[in-house]
Amino acid sequence: MINRGSIVRIKRKETYWYNQLGTVATVDQSGIRYPVVVRFGNVNYSGTNTNNFAIEELVEVIEGK
Repeated sequence: MINRGSIVRIKRKETYWYNQLGTVATVDQSGIRYPVVVRFGNVNYSGTNTNNFAIEELVEVIEGK
């Protein structure tokens, strides 16, 4: 289960952060399409370091692996 503070790998191919690791900032339970806000250590071309993703586009990374 992906919760706040989880380390996740991005699997949406169209995004700047494809296959990179980020930290989950929030998970919205209201039923919106992209409920997970992920924060990254680097910025994209627009200077942003956060983005929303669907749960299916994320893979939780186990600590130490």
